Amino acid sequence: MDNPDLERVPLRQYAALLSQYLKPQWFRVTLLAIFMFGGIGLNLVNPQIIRYFIDTAKAGGATRNLIIAGGIFLAIGFIRQLVMLVNSYLGQDVGWRATNKMREDLADHCLHLDMSFHHDHTPGEMVERVDGDTTALANFFSEFILQVIGSLIFLAGVLILVAREDWRVGVALTAFVIVAITVYNLTRNIAVPVYTAEREGYSRLFGFLEERLTGIEDFRTNGGVGYTMNRFYDVNRDVYGRAVKAHVWGEVLQTISGVLFALGHALSMGMGIYLYREGAFTIGTVFLVFHYTAMLRWPLVMISRQINDLQRATAGLKRIEMLYRVTSNIEDGTEDLPGSDALGIDFDHVTFSYTGDEVVLNDVSFQLPPGKSLGLLGRTGSGKTTITRLLFRLYETNRGHIRVGGKPIEEIQLEALRSQIGMVTQDVQLFNATVRENLTLFDQTIPDDHILSVIEELELSDWYKSLPDGLDTFLEGSGLSAGEAQLLAFARVFLKDPRVVILDEPSSRLDPATEQRIDRAVQRLLRGRTSIIIAHRLGTVQQVDDIMILSDGEIQEYGERRQLVSNPDSLFSGLLRTGLEEVIQ
Repeated sequence: MDNPDLERVPLRQYAALLSQYLKPQWFRVTLLAIFMFGGIGLNLVNPQIIRYFIDTAKAGGATRNLIIAGGIFLAIGFIRQLVMLVNSYLGQDVGWRATNKMREDLADHCLHLDMSFHHDHTPGEMVERVDGDTTALANFFSEFILQVIGSLIFLAGVLILVAREDWRVGVALTAFVIVAITVYNLTRNIAVPVYTAEREGYSRLFGFLEERLTGIEDFRTNGGVGYTMNRFYDVNRDVYGRAVKAHVWGEVLQTISGVLFALGHALSMGMGIYLYREGAFTIGTVFLVFHYTAMLRWPLVMISRQINDLQRATAGLKRIEMLYRVTSNIEDGTEDLPGSDALGIDFDHVTFSYTGDEVVLNDVSFQLPPGKSLGLLGRTGSGKTTITRLLFRLYETNRGHIRVGGKPIEEIQLEALRSQIGMVTQDVQLFNATVRENLTLFDQTIPDDHILSVIEELELSDWYKSLPDGLDTFLEGSGLSAGEAQLLAFARVFLKDPRVVILDEPSSRLDPATEQRIDRAVQRLLRGRTSIIIAHRLGTVQQVDDIMILSDGEIQEYGERRQLVSNPDSLFSGLLRTGLEEVIQ
């Protein structure tokens, strides 16, 4: 591990984790405890019945008593199996409910982290952290409680019952159990760094696969398949080495358990032979002590196995803890946005860089009054998209101030800010969900009548009528034309009804007929709203109020469109004469 102070996880942290995620399930946990104690009691009773059977048979007791003892033994065995089944179900139910809640909390935490964090961590890596690491803890919440705590209680019960037969046997087996538990505790963290490295290896593997599968088209068309496979072999080989090392350490821990049990078994046999020769034990009592000692194997093996799994859980817990230590640099505001009309936007000497000295925006200032539209022009990398990201407050400015609706953006609640800004991009993300869910982005409060009216307004009625199940038709991210996908993106913004709209050239890759439909949708969408249009084509900025041209993060020209068009010396006029697409793309 890179951080030495995380090499050990204190027990109080496990206790806090159990309290946080098991307290809401107190009824299920209580029920699990009742069945667990019941199962332990049944396991402890059965050897007593066997001793009674052996001693009664040796003494020539009544056959009726032997039959009754045998029937009770079988009945207890049957009931014990039912109890184990319920225990298993409740344990898994509690464990998965707890880990699902943990996944929810972890996913929510990650979604609120800065965009810079997500740029440094691939989606595949985040899937492994949110799902893989929490899955490693599922056993901690279910089997750990059921097996370790139950095993400790069972051990205590066995030792008490054995001590009742003879205190010397009780003391000997108690000493053995204390030594065994001490060894387990000392070895508890031996393999944690190994298991941590194993999980890191899987995280890198999943991140590698996600990145390569996302770019599979580029790799195929540019002859990168061979290189990709070579890199895959390297990453997979690294995971293999880590996994083998983790498995070896797991076997070492299992071997320790086996050696300890062999010593305990030899101890019980020696004590039983000695006390029988002394006349202190009957044959039935010798069998009772021997059987109880043999039964110690189950709790000791379970403890060893659970300690092994706990080390895997510890590795996941440490990685989760480190992820929770990553906090967002963006603090939520406390104020709401004023009024219900369009919002003005004000950039005041804004400077911003994603990394260190690489300035993306340099001293940018402009004012966009409420209800006005701004055409944003510039080459790729000039800072156009960065302005929209800052407006959503996905990043904080290095210098300068941004005001929305007259209020400093850092004072506005993030939810209020982002709910009032809508954006339509060139690449529309469609989800494997119904048409309704894709349009509303899973907001169940939007009525169907409103959705259908928006579909009609955007001239999507013919497309909607072709759907086999209407709004309940399932979309799998394909089967839609580029124009239909763009219009669905417009529908999302219409349903959101924001007061500020950002368009990232939504018609740049469409045929002329579809482009006309998009242009009509744009006019409807911008009516009564403040808007910023990132443009790559002349047609997109024909109706805007203001024009701003960026170059290398600085404003080259800014003013009213009409004035710039009428001024033959303006840069915008030159772009109109030269051809916008050829100059700024």
